[in-house]
Amino acid sequence: MRAPLIAISAARQTVDTAFGPMPSTVQNMAYANGVLAAGGRPAILPSTATIPDAALEGFDGLILTGGGDISPRLYGEDPADTVYDVCDIRDDFEIELYNEAMLRGLPILATCRGMQLVNVIRGGNLVQEVSPDRGHWQDHPSHEPWHQVQLEPGSELARIAKDLTIPVNSYHHQGLGKLGTGLRVVGREGDVIEAIEADDAHLIGVQWHPEHMVDYHEAQKALFADLVEKAAAYAQSQKPLQEQFS
Repeated sequence: MRAPLIAISAARQTVDTAFGPMPSTVQNMAYANGVLAAGGRPAILPSTATIPDAALEGFDGLILTGGGDISPRLYGEDPADTVYDVCDIRDDFEIELYNEAMLRGLPILATCRGMQLVNVIRGGNLVQEVSPDRGHWQDHPSHEPWHQVQLEPGSELARIAKDLTIPVNSYHHQGLGKLGTGLRVVGREGDVIEAIEADDAHLIGVQWHPEHMVDYHEAQKALFADLVEKAAAYAQSQKPLQEQFS
């Protein structure tokens, strides 16, 4: 049986090249390495201005990744002075990825910006600046935890972590405000929402960056293993009956 194929979203940035500044696809290798370690096959998708039809055809799972801020236009607000690195092309592309993944029933892992995007798509909004004295932007290496997140008993995330607390890193200046339709909060640090799940999908959203902690913390590794396991089940469900029983 083939390993499940996981789509990974990516930032769109202008990069200096031998041909001059060029729009480029930029994604650190931590996401791909996390998928590989869990037995999946990673594929990074560029945020193109023209969104292809059936962009996720042949894929078995989706990771919506971290990065710059989401345009406040998407939740009907003007941007605060601290909003940075907005890319409308990426926003529009990843919204279509999410919508297609939902239509196909793909499992989704949404990290940091990705979790915020899911909330906005579902009609929620964002706190454009979490108070700096809350300390949600760490100053030591990204594989080291910065604080604990309290998990809801009975949640998928608590099952995956095998605990009601999980140590996490922290690199966000924004957070979830009003919760989107069909979402439930399953992790908090104080009053800051750190994790969500959906009532109608295999979807886990986390505010931290588990991809940087995969090699150091079993609970973070387990997040990728869970996604790949669900993606493998999805792939199996798509096979023709005769192939399943051949």
